[in-house]
Amino acid sequence: MILRCENLGWRVRRKEIVSNASLSMNEGEMLGLIGPNGSGKSTLLRMLAGVRYPSTGRVYLGGTPMAELRQRDIAQKLALVEQHADTEERITVREAVELGRTPFLSVLQPWSHEDEAIVLHAIAAVDLHGFENRNWHTLSGGERQRVQIARALAQQPQVLLLDEPTNHLDIKHQLAILQLVKELPITKVVALHDLNQAMICDRICVMHSGRIETLGAPCEILTEERLMKTFGVCGHFMTDPFDGSPVIRFHRAHKED
Repeated sequence: MILRCENLGWRVRRKEIVSNASLSMNEGEMLGLIGPNGSGKSTLLRMLAGVRYPSTGRVYLGGTPMAELRQRDIAQKLALVEQHADTEERITVREAVELGRTPFLSVLQPWSHEDEAIVLHAIAAVDLHGFENRNWHTLSGGERQRVQIARALAQQPQVLLLDEPTNHLDIKHQLAILQLVKELPITKVVALHDLNQAMICDRICVMHSGRIETLGAPCEILTEERLMKTFGVCGHFMTDPFDGSPVIRFHRAHKED
């Protein structure tokens, strides 16, 4: 297992934000994290990335406890794209994406033509060609999100963690980014609110009140009963006539008389 966690927990002033979470990610799979607001998805992602140290439990990266690894070693294997990223620095799009190469640079290994090619490829992959010299502070929320994804791609990680990667994006770029992530030959863990988008994942992990409720293939997990129990909505499944894929139509749950 390239990435796994055992009995992860994180609390604030005795309040459990995440409790007893155990997961194993298979190499190359796309795992979707879904759940209502406040269910602990972002906190779990940050612990998996080594950004937040767990109150209980352990994270293993490539079989080694993450707590025993240097941040540089972690960054050479794992990249995190958070939901809200900002900076006070006046940097350009190109400079922001170049930060993805930082874990690989040293006095003995300075910036190279290969690093240059990797950065340009990452910028093109998120449809930001021509934005290289734009200042970060002039970008829209969606454009900033794409820059952060490009920075993560420039790291060339073995594991990519994304927290609401389609947040702020228009529909064209939502579809493009999700397809790009899906096709990456690496392990992906993606927190998503849109359950129809989650249907493209290989497996889905459902979180509720800080706990993992269930884990499995989308067609097994996203049932009408689960939608009502976890999200409090009615869901009906239809078939897309274009490609035969399942689509969920949502309705508000009606209160009983």
